[in-house]
Amino acid sequence: MRANYREGDSYTDRLFQWLKYDEKLPILLDHKIKPRVYKVNVDGMPKILKGYTRSQILLHQIEFFKSWENAGTIAAQPVPFKENIYTKSKLGCEWGLFEWVDGRHGRFENKNDRQSAIQVLKEFHDQTKGIDVLSVPKDPLYIKWEKRLEQFSATRDVFVDYGKYRLYKELDTFMKKRLESFSRHPWGELEEKAWEQKEWLHGDVAHHNFLIDDSGRIKLIDFDLLHRGPHLYDDIQMGQRFLPHVEHRPDDLFKGFKYVEERKIWLKGLLVPADILREWLYGYRRCLRGEGTFAYYLRRTEKSWAGRQKFVRFTENMLR
Repeated sequence: MRANYREGDSYTDRLFQWLKYDEKLPILLDHKIKPRVYKVNVDGMPKILKGYTRSQILLHQIEFFKSWENAGTIAAQPVPFKENIYTKSKLGCEWGLFEWVDGRHGRFENKNDRQSAIQVLKEFHDQTKGIDVLSVPKDPLYIKWEKRLEQFSATRDVFVDYGKYRLYKELDTFMKKRLESFSRHPWGELEEKAWEQKEWLHGDVAHHNFLIDDSGRIKLIDFDLLHRGPHLYDDIQMGQRFLPHVEHRPDDLFKGFKYVEERKIWLKGLLVPADILREWLYGYRRCLRGEGTFAYYLRRTEKSWAGRQKFVRFTENMLR
């Protein structure tokens, strides 16, 4: 399905004229997916052309994939423009080509898709452990969530203006409580161990980064947030992505993650409502751009928080 973007913008025209006439590359535009991301045809084969304003993100992925022997079985890899040339610079971006994966995005409301996503993520963790390439250190997960809480707090006035201060207060109080418990874990030790053992994280295990073809084969895409760190971070974030679909059936969630060794801290991570705050902040920013209404996203947030209560009670009892 083609995304609803205007195809004839001057940036796109300049980019593809440069590729054709200056670089003499057989790359034809199929359609624009989103800014700086295009489906293209290269010698009749579909690929993804993606531009990075921070070149290091692309260069890091290329280096990583060169060291990952079985990458093609479960991931969409970078591919060269021509022999051994993986990047091109133009229009303020570093451009790279990636494999095109025919298929649909994962549907986390579907049990089979959830199981497939867990399996391929675990395979990624197992296959890439020990890859010895440089990685830029990133904040531990609890620091990332603390920053998200700060951003959420800055939206307090919207809740007040729409008569939803109680909702704001409940989320704010519960987030602080669960985040405090989560952050007390000895994350420094876990981070150090992960770096020593060279554990790698995908970093963005959203449903749209899992593609499933007609035969049921699944692949991971979009490794822009690739970095070293405890596998537990991906497992927590994956569990949170599943939660809206299974929060009334917690056992379905827990069975899928039986392999997680740090079970207690994984559960504590699931209790942090960082995903609800993320979705609210996404909607809040859309509203600031005139792409939605605060009333709509407040209703969604209220519904999400109400739906989470049973899971919270069940999981808190497990942790006692």
